[in-house]
Amino acid sequence: MARVIPPSQADVAADLAEAALRCPALVRARKLAEWVGPGKELTSSGVLRPALVTEACRMMDIRLPRARVRSALDVHELMRDWATAVDAGFIVAEGRRAHAASAMTADPDAERVLNGWVQAAAEAIGAEEPCAGCLAVLLELSQGGRPLSLGDLANAVAAVEPDVPGGEPCPDCGRVHGPADLLGIADLLDDEDPGEPDPAEHAEATVEALLAFGAADSSGGLVRPTPLGSLLATAVFASYAPPPDSGAGTVVALSSDVPLPLALKLAGPWLAARPADTAVRELLAFAESAGGAERMAALAFADEIGPDAAAAWREWAGQPGFGAYARQWLADHGEPVTQDAADEGWLATDALSILLDTPPDMLPPLLLAEAVGQQTGLDMAGLLVTLRASGHPAAAQVAARLTGRPEPVSSPADPATTGPARAAGGRRAATRPRGDIFQLKISLRGVSNPPVWRRVAVPGDIALADLHAVIARSMGWNGGHLHVFETGSAEYGTTGYDLGHIDDSRVPLSEVLSVPGTKLRYTYDFGDDWRHDVKLEKILPEEHGVTYPFCLAGKGACPPDDCGGAWGYAELKDVLAEPGHERHQDMLNWMCLVSGDAFDPKAFSAAEANARLGRAAPVR
Repeated sequence: MARVIPPSQADVAADLAEAALRCPALVRARKLAEWVGPGKELTSSGVLRPALVTEACRMMDIRLPRARVRSALDVHELMRDWATAVDAGFIVAEGRRAHAASAMTADPDAERVLNGWVQAAAEAIGAEEPCAGCLAVLLELSQGGRPLSLGDLANAVAAVEPDVPGGEPCPDCGRVHGPADLLGIADLLDDEDPGEPDPAEHAEATVEALLAFGAADSSGGLVRPTPLGSLLATAVFASYAPPPDSGAGTVVALSSDVPLPLALKLAGPWLAARPADTAVRELLAFAESAGGAERMAALAFADEIGPDAAAAWREWAGQPGFGAYARQWLADHGEPVTQDAADEGWLATDALSILLDTPPDMLPPLLLAEAVGQQTGLDMAGLLVTLRASGHPAAAQVAARLTGRPEPVSSPADPATTGPARAAGGRRAATRPRGDIFQLKISLRGVSNPPVWRRVAVPGDIALADLHAVIARSMGWNGGHLHVFETGSAEYGTTGYDLGHIDDSRVPLSEVLSVPGTKLRYTYDFGDDWRHDVKLEKILPEEHGVTYPFCLAGKGACPPDDCGGAWGYAELKDVLAEPGHERHQDMLNWMCLVSGDAFDPKAFSAAEANARLGRAAPVR
């Protein structure tokens, strides 16, 4: 991260650096760095050689999980200290050797200490991923103005997880919801992940990490930030805040990284740099040209600015079509406004078009139409008439997808066509030029403690069938089971099994996923039902000389194939951790393990993932 303390505050920096060096996490990290000294040998995975692990653990007073350690990765406490030392700049790993950074361990410079401390602390609480729950705890502590209980912090976590990205704030509860709330059918669309950590557990784990880094202290059951904690909050939130001169799209993109309640607060400097009505004009102009989650997020940002921006809403209220949002806003705020008879249908069509393009676990289109009909009091025929009379450019496509009838193909010259063009069958036609690289985050649902995810970079024109191979290899699946990719309107997989899937070998990724912040659902093994969210995080230019695909980062070991899905995997971990369990030996035999300690649910190596990807078939 950038400089965290201005040069003019050298005395402050010195005091904070001294406090940072006294925190438990950095005391241990410095001790480990001093042991590493001029050099220690590493394995090809970048960790200490097994022969050195025992020595390091003895020096750090770490209890070994078993008499003989196969890898440093088997010793979680040692790996945690090692990661802190590397992130803080105390240890430098180069190839097959690591050495202590003497400038940090002998007479360290205050600014370097603080920058290293911020880097290590941010990584420890998951703020660099980013983790919405961890950010919520940090924000609540830094802005609370009073000591908070774990219950208060758990509520802060619950308030941001697991909301729908790009939704719009509910006037009743202040929470951020999605287009389903506009139609009154949110209760039918349950997309919660049973494997997500409990908010109380999440808050407690974050507080423990803050305490270890001296960023918080606790007494009497209450938690309060320290000066180091305030420094951490300032540095972390500044790293997300868009520059004041950014375009509205950059601001809205925050909602693809963190839930909108946090994104709104992080965008404070941008909002403060312009009059309220100017900010709303920029946001509404972006929203009108955007689609899906980005449109909802831009509208939510604009709504949050409040009545001081009424002039901008009045300007847009005179526009047909998209102006329906402005007319709705003015009516909600008690201002006189001339309603357009088509507004209700236009807003419903807009919400439906977003819902139909939003995996995961979306209602099938026909059931979605029935649910909307129940809310509006219209049968299918009446709903279709309302949609087609709305004047919305997507009305015909929405009607076709709700009924399951063939979708008309718009002429390239048709001015009513907005967003990416669509090919026959409802698939999104490729709109990105070759050479674009898609950064994806693949998260395994239903698995926690630790969560399992991978971040990969793939060509935007990769076929979905090849993306299946990339996911399997980067995650660690054997790949011997059927799979399917799902959007809100279609399923793509291997043909020939009477499953009705569109052939995924003929569909490029850019046809079904083209807007950062949106997701696909990928399911592997229809028996164990391993469900993954595939989120498009960024679209990047192709780098010369780089071979794609490759894995950038990840967390957590891949569960074994055929272990019974998320619930079976949770039981497997419990059985392996309990030598006295009646099924312990059977499970060891099944996994070909000598002891339960030989399986580490936290183990992940990007180098190993990329080695597996190197054996994948070419995808270009």
